[in-house]
Amino acid sequence: MATGTASRALLFGLLAAFFWGTHSVIVRALTADLHGMTIAVLRLYIAAAALFVILKISGHTVRLFQVDRPFLITVFGTATNYIFFHWGLEYTGASNAMMLENTAPLFVLGILFLTGQSRTRMELVATCVVVAGVFFTVRKDLALGGAGLTGYILELLAGLTWAIFIIGSNQALSATNGTLERIAFLFRVFLVSAIILTPLLALEGDAVSAITGPDVLLLLCLGILPTAVAYFLWYEAAARVSTVTSALLFTLSIIFTFINAALFLGEAVTPGMLIGAVLIIAGVLLSKYGSKPAT
Repeated sequence: MATGTASRALLFGLLAAFFWGTHSVIVRALTADLHGMTIAVLRLYIAAAALFVILKISGHTVRLFQVDRPFLITVFGTATNYIFFHWGLEYTGASNAMMLENTAPLFVLGILFLTGQSRTRMELVATCVVVAGVFFTVRKDLALGGAGLTGYILELLAGLTWAIFIIGSNQALSATNGTLERIAFLFRVFLVSAIILTPLLALEGDAVSAITGPDVLLLLCLGILPTAVAYFLWYEAAARVSTVTSALLFTLSIIFTFINAALFLGEAVTPGMLIGAVLIIAGVLLSKYGSKPAT
């Protein structure tokens, strides 16, 4: 039974990473017309709408004002992550952004350590292996330079706030009793986060009027695939693994990001990317199947 649960968790994590891997390709196309915060807010509203349709079809009751500590932590992590990540992309490249945001597992370990929560030796080793893999994957682009200090700071903050989202989500998932409850929780997180971020659109002027027909299609793809679908699949994985492992599963998205970039943008796959991919996969497997407690 434990092996079956682990296998399902890894399958859900891989599928989530695959859809997350389409993120940069879609966002790159959208940033030609739209600002980062416009993309972020519309993405959240579309994802919330998609999940709401699923809940209504399933006949599940949605309680919008069911607020508790894990929900507040998760909303805070989501809203601030979207601010830092999307604004950070205006100051640094996608590879820099991915590398810095994927420091989240280190932040997760740090927060768990400061709060006295348990972790395993293998999770500590796995996190170091995964972060090394992330570095190998994007080191060629990082060596090109050109990114400002502002971009680095914003994307590091994105990594920290993503860690907060992961911890809040895992606390909430431990209290859920099935897939529909997890979808309902995620719907509320997306909707409330979108409402919180909506006033920031005023900083970007009349951004909505710049949306074209092709932009609408891309926004729908972004809101449904790497947001609603990917987060749902990640929630299904995170409900079955530890907090650290759920954080490491996210880093698998880097592999699919470069695969998609090679397929759709014609970018070359380097030996460093292949080494990084092997390290990331090895780190995730180490985290999932390691069992010795840390001291």
